[in-house]
Parts: sequence; structure tokens; C-alpha cells
Amino acid sequence: MNWKEFAKKLSILRSINAKLKCYKLKRNQANLARDYDAKASNRGVDYSEDQAINEFKNRHISRCPGHSPAALGALRVFWVGTNQSQDESGFLQALHRIAKVTVFHNIEGEYGIWSGNEATSLAEIRQANDQELMKQIEEARSKDGVDVLLGQMWAGRISKEVLVQVQELGIPVINIAMDDRLPVHWSWRNGVRMGSIGLKTGVDIVLTTSSETCLWYAVEGCPAIYWPLASDPSIFAPDEEVVRNIDVLFIGNRYGIRGKIVDHLERHGILVSCYGAGWPNGYANAEKCAALSKRARIILGIGTVGHCHDVYTLKLRDFDALMTGALYVTHRNPDLGQLFMEGQEFECYDTMGEAVSKIRYYLAHAEARERIGLAGQQKSISRDTWDNRLATTFRQLGLLQF
Repeated sequence: MNWKEFAKKLSILRSINAKLKCYKLKRNQANLARDYDAKASNRGVDYSEDQAINEFKNRHISRCPGHSPAALGALRVFWVGTNQSQDESGFLQALHRIAKVTVFHNIEGEYGIWSGNEATSLAEIRQANDQELMKQIEEARSKDGVDVLLGQMWAGRISKEVLVQVQELGIPVINIAMDDRLPVHWSWRNGVRMGSIGLKTGVDIVLTTSSETCLWYAVEGCPAIYWPLASDPSIFAPDEEVVRNIDVLFIGNRYGIRGKIVDHLERHGILVSCYGAGWPNGYANAEKCAALSKRARIILGIGTVGHCHDVYTLKLRDFDALMTGALYVTHRNPDLGQLFMEGQEFECYDTMGEAVSKIRYYLAHAEARERIGLAGQQKSISRDTWDNRLATTFRQLGLLQF
């Protein structure tokens, strides 16, 4: 077998593997949805956001009868992060603006939850993070106090038991779940329930970016509310002195179908500047991503999950891209379509052919491109800033004064 034959065979095998992975993900998603719908029906469970918020408040009051909401800037938040670059692209800055923040550092002194290494067992990872969390919570309590623990946590890295200990100190626990559409986060591993749901007894409310899973959490007896992401205009808003000299920009690691989409665009004469692991330009930190975004005429979004062409999820980049004022062209994700108006505040595609035709059109029609980009930015600034998202949520939950 010569090299060309081997490469062709390898390409076919990769394609088959990608299709199998997509099929498995969609099958597992459908099974989860069917299972939770049946449980909800059998148990008479109806989801209500108001009910979820009231359940949080009732839990909090039962542990802290004398609680009163804090003034803006006075709420004492203990933050448990995971991805420093992601969190410092606007979220953490906003959290510091509206609250007094203590940031968790792991056993290696680094930002966020420790993930161990290939030789570290699940139990060892959880034990290390549990011990550090309780030590740092106690330190924070003895200094300035802690009003709430907010984190992006999974049961594979931290235990529900340690969060119950935090609750017993009178500190409510709020967890952000950004990947609930992935079935792996509802699975079991070595007798441990994974994902955010695996922490349910130690969490007072989940902020999920997947609206349909609010019902799933309700079935599990865990309050949850739908929580779209946001962005920071002080980081991503355009700079009048910066020239938009990048035709099409894509930021994100190369995996799944992303390479195919970019390759297709470039075969049709559209130059795409890509940044992230797996691309020739390599990784770009939050600061560089913001600087690049301000230079883009069009920002390409790829809103799918993994190797699937038709399974979507909200991404942080959706909101950062819209905040820049560039034209955002991404998959026709129904979640995003509920928040922004297609053709007026952003543009969508279902197929690679549609992506090619729309990007070509808007590169050639600057006035239309800039009008839609500006409208998307204005909507983002009016509603989808991290300051607004966080403050609104804390007020809804009775933690911040109105």
C-alpha cells in the first residue's frame, strides 16, 4: 500500500469514527430526554423557574434565618473556577466589580480545580480538591467571611459531600453547568455520578446553559435555571482606532467538524484566520482573542458539538463575537435564535454551502455587514454583559439588593 492509499484509508476510517461518535451522542441524548420526560410525567413534575428560585431561597433562609441581601459590591463570593483563560475573558472581571471575591487555588497553587494526571485516580483528585476547598473556605470565613460559593464544578473532580459541609456552614452553593447537553455529564463512572448532577445534594441551584435540562434537574430534585452566557464590552467592544483587516476570524481549538468547515471555506476562496490548538497560528489567550476580534470583519462561529453537524450548544464565543460589532456568522442554533434575530443581529448557516454564500455576500457588502454587526452589539450591550447577568441572578436569588 502506497502513501496515498494509506492516507485515503485513514481518512475513511476517521470519517467512520466521527459518524459513530455523533450517532452515539445523539442516541444517548435522545435516551436521556425520553427517560426524563417519562419520569417527569409519571411523577407529575413540571418545571418552573419561579419555583426553582423559591426553592433556593427557602433552602438559604432555613440555614441562615437572619440573612439579608448585600449591597452591590459587598456580596462575599468564593469562586471555584476551572479554565483561567476562559474565566478571565470577562466573567471574573465582572464578578470582581459587583462582589468581594476570593478565588480558589488548587494543591499546586494554580487557578481552579485540580484535574490530576494520567496516574491519578478519581478518588485522589476528589480528595485533593475537597481538602483544599474546605481549608480555603475556612480561611476566607475567618478573614472577611463568605456569603456564597459559586463555581463551575463536576462530580468527577470534587465531591458532593464536601459541598454539603459548605452548606452546613450556612453558605449556599451555586454551580454553573455549561455542558449539560453532553450525555457524559449525566453518566456514571466507577460508581460515581458525573457532571453537575452528581453534586446535586451539595448544590442549592444550578445555572445551566441548556434550557431543556432544567426539567431534568427538577426531576432529580435539584433547582436549576436557564442561564445563557454573556460577555464584557470593556474587553470585546470595538476600538475606533483599530482597522478591521481580517476578513474572517475563527477562534477555537481544531476538532470535530471544525477543520472540515474551514477547509471548505478556503477551497472556495475565503481566507479564514484561525487561532487555537491544532491550527498553525496556535493558541491565543483572552487578551489576544479580544484584540483579534476587534480587527475582524466577520467572525465565524461553529456552534455544533463534537463531530455532529446538527447538535448545537451555546458557547462563550457566541456572546464575545456579538459584543465586538463584527458580523457573526454561525450555525443556526435554536438557542441563539431565541436571543438574537437572524438576518438583523447575526447571520446563520446550516450547510457549508450556505456559509460560503453568506460570507461571500457580506464581504462584498460592507454596509449590510456593518449594520447587522452593530445591531448585534447593541443588543449584547443592553442585555448580555457579565455585570448584568451576574447581578440580575444574585438579585433573583435574594443575595443582592435591588
